[in-house]
Amino acid sequence: MNEEDLYKLWKKYININLYRITSSEHLNNILKNGLNPKKNPYQKLIPDIKKLFKLVLKLERKGFIHEQDWGFKKVTGKYIVAVSSEDINSHFIDFTPNYKETHYYKRHKGGALAQTVERITDDILNREPALSEKEISLIMRLHKWSKKKSKFSNKILFVKGSSIYFESALFQNRLGEKAKDKYWKSPFGRLENFKKIIGKFGLKRYEPYLKGEKLFYLRTIGKIPPKEIYKVV
Repeated sequence: MNEEDLYKLWKKYININLYRITSSEHLNNILKNGLNPKKNPYQKLIPDIKKLFKLVLKLERKGFIHEQDWGFKKVTGKYIVAVSSEDINSHFIDFTPNYKETHYYKRHKGGALAQTVERITDDILNREPALSEKEISLIMRLHKWSKKKSKFSNKILFVKGSSIYFESALFQNRLGEKAKDKYWKSPFGRLENFKKIIGKFGLKRYEPYLKGEKLFYLRTIGKIPPKEIYKVV
């Protein structure tokens, strides 16, 4: 493949908009300090959220099945806990190339984690499975927290896929799976990086994802400065 062909592919598939959904509660801080995967605004609540996830799995084993509609399919407690646990245990910030998908997540006021917690606690409070006083206290505490977070609207952040900060990102080719090969080297960033990655791994590996035939996310592991965010909707 010659230089001209590689440039055309880069311009078509890489120099595009990538999107990040964030709660308006955190927008001013992000526009001032950028996106930092090492700073989780929910850090203090994570121990309680993990206890909630353990309770979801415990209830599921007893026949209390919690379900959520995640847009692409209906999922139950085990899947919700697996995906959400990976999110809170990992220092990543996810970006999607699919603008239509942002409209689905934009409806989740306060952010995906707050909405997940709210749906779980709503379901438990409505159906009232047998719980200990300690478990009830946990549910009530997280229910109150999630309701408060859900008052904030969501915003869509725009960052160009050609940003140098996407070169160190993880190309996540499978969602909610523990497969060893679900993370690939990112072909995003500058033209030089695209040529290097395609030259090493081949276009065939990435093409179905870049064309939109298969779902992928870019998981950034480094800080993205505010200047890279060129638009907010």
